[in-house]
Amino acid sequence: MKELEAFDQPLYRAHQTGDDNFDSLRTRALGFMNAVPGLAAHDKSTHATRFAEYGPKLQFESTFLNLWMRDKETLFRDVVEVVGRHHLHEAAGTGRGVIALPLHLGPSYAAIPMLAHEMPTTTLYNRMNFDEIQAVSFPDLDFRGIQLGSRSALRAGLSALREGRIFSMFPELDPRGVDEHHVRVPFLGTTIMVPTGPVILSHMSRASMVPVVLKAVGGGRFQLTFHPAIVPPTSENALLNSLLDLWKVIESELLTGEIGEWEMWFEFDRMLPKIGKAA
Repeated sequence: MKELEAFDQPLYRAHQTGDDNFDSLRTRALGFMNAVPGLAAHDKSTHATRFAEYGPKLQFESTFLNLWMRDKETLFRDVVEVVGRHHLHEAAGTGRGVIALPLHLGPSYAAIPMLAHEMPTTTLYNRMNFDEIQAVSFPDLDFRGIQLGSRSALRAGLSALREGRIFSMFPELDPRGVDEHHVRVPFLGTTIMVPTGPVILSHMSRASMVPVVLKAVGGGRFQLTFHPAIVPPTSENALLNSLLDLWKVIESELLTGEIGEWEMWFEFDRMLPKIGKAA
């Protein structure tokens, strides 16, 4: 895998332009990493370099994983180890569906169709050639995609959960921007503005949230981890507590994993608070 990835890197860089070139990405990430006190003891220079290399790695690993997506037996025997699968199925046992929250770490986009190998899944996505990828990589999975902005994300989520499906959404950033559905939470020694959509959906549907992480472990193998479920909040105070619990998981995964492989460093300025309510 590393040899193939090294072969792919120069070709990828040759087509990078403007703010997406290696030096610009590294400088941008390093600036944001220097701005958060929680990374003071970490080698931020190395992590920023890893971030600048993350784009081609994400693309390469996601493509590699999609090669096996049709073959469930081989995928989960030889390529992907699943940890904490019971957390997902225990959450689904309520009959209210499950809100899966894949984090933007590692080959995160490949984690979403893997959910459909566990149970029927609907995913919310922003920019993705979903239909083309589905036709090539996983045409037989019960897996539906809803593009952000094409309809109400909340209604789509409620509808999927009422059917007992997984509803998948990335929890860290709303690409439409910060609005009244954001609050300020502590993160890496500072505070950031984060979307409340996942916890609002959980509150309204009574479905639990399960954070999900996919990461490479070497030798062409990966680990898919389902974290313990975050129970549906039952009050306004509980909404905030559930959101804080989610972001504790995100922070922990970042600090114990590959700090440089968090896609949000590219848009971290959009998460920094200007006007917001303190948690």
